[in-house]
Amino acid sequence: MFPEREIFLKSYVQMELYSFDGLQEILNIPEERSEFYDKCNWFITCLIKRTILDDKQKDKPDNYFANISSTELKKYLGTRDYKLVVDLLIQKDIVKRNDKYSKGKFSKSYAFTNTAMNMSKVEASIKSKSFAQRLIDINYKEYQETIKNPLFKRILDNTMKLIVVEEQDYYKSELSDLTEEEMDNEINPEERLKEKWHQYNRYTSFYNEFKSFNKVSETKQLVQSKIYQKPIVADSGRVYYTVSSIPRLIRQSMRASDGQYLWEVDMTAAQPTLIMLEWLKIAENSEESTLIKCLILEGKIYSYIQQNSTYFKTLKYGQLKREVLQSLYEEFTNTKRNKALKLLFPNLINWVNESKKEKGYKTISYTGQKLEADIFVEVYKELPPNMFCLIIHDSILCLEQATSLIRERLIEKTREVFPILIDENLEKLFKVSLVSIKDEDLLQVKNERLLRAFLNKENL
Repeated sequence: MFPEREIFLKSYVQMELYSFDGLQEILNIPEERSEFYDKCNWFITCLIKRTILDDKQKDKPDNYFANISSTELKKYLGTRDYKLVVDLLIQKDIVKRNDKYSKGKFSKSYAFTNTAMNMSKVEASIKSKSFAQRLIDINYKEYQETIKNPLFKRILDNTMKLIVVEEQDYYKSELSDLTEEEMDNEINPEERLKEKWHQYNRYTSFYNEFKSFNKVSETKQLVQSKIYQKPIVADSGRVYYTVSSIPRLIRQSMRASDGQYLWEVDMTAAQPTLIMLEWLKIAENSEESTLIKCLILEGKIYSYIQQNSTYFKTLKYGQLKREVLQSLYEEFTNTKRNKALKLLFPNLINWVNESKKEKGYKTISYTGQKLEADIFVEVYKELPPNMFCLIIHDSILCLEQATSLIRERLIEKTREVFPILIDENLEKLFKVSLVSIKDEDLLQVKNERLLRAFLNKENL
């Protein structure tokens, strides 16, 4: 047996799948059919990955349907068992299926039922040696194929250089949103979080898995993880993988493996900026084109929209961003938000709306993501091979000492993609910011500081 494959075998004995508390009793699977139970848990893990952990689905409802092809089910569960597994989970009201599919386009889709969403997600050890071996063989083969791509190998290697340093109470307190009255009534923040089933399971899964990586450095451990997402390059060129799906609050809880803070270099208002720049390529000189170019260079697109639109004026920043992006990407062009943007930028939005009519409404989001990849992915590929860095769509995660170089490279590439910017100052287009929580702001440090202050006050 190859040494690498032995590592896979050892790691998988230690790894687990997701399940639901009480599922084994509900399914009523006898002990001697442990492999079938493992296969049920594999399907649940797969569906959790598709509906909860995948960054593309983070804003979808809890009962979102995700496509899982019969080819994939046969590959992991076997030609004989895959239908039996799915049918049992449906029969026991754990999973529901949408039988609509189109050969070669999209497969049947699945979602969790209300019954499942009222159960607690737990971790279950793989009991069957034969099923463990099947997963080892599939994952080992996939891993070998993945690392042939230098981009993917770099991504996997650098992912394992991340560690979690903050306590889980940090993200839980940020998400719970308890009012003073609820805190006075001793409402349990954990229970409040569980009401947001999708969000709760997304955060706990990423936090717990990455916390477990703190003591390991083998990339193969990541591949065996329950949260692992095989790196892929979409048609637009955008890269999707495990780290691109990590929630913001979990990224803030992280450092590089040597303890250094994580920083990021990103483009200000990336998607609107890129779409506007694409329009400027064909736009005639006008007050509107001059205004838009100025807003791009000053990094003030969102602030201008908020200050000059009745519709957008009252929205908080996060909601404002979502509404602007939806107005650009959505199928319908007669929504209030689309009309509100058209009042500010009539020629730009006419071009956006006409493009969606002529080429399909997804053409604008595709254009924005392709331009983003033309800049960020290409710069990422060209960075020094020994530099710690990870790409997250329109930003690059790195150490502080690398921020200047990365920023310079991004500015150069942007001028290359958009020659109209060749003589412009792009300093405000790209911003550098600290991602990690500082030492003095970590919960443990703050709590110790508060304790010392209390003891000093009480003369204890």
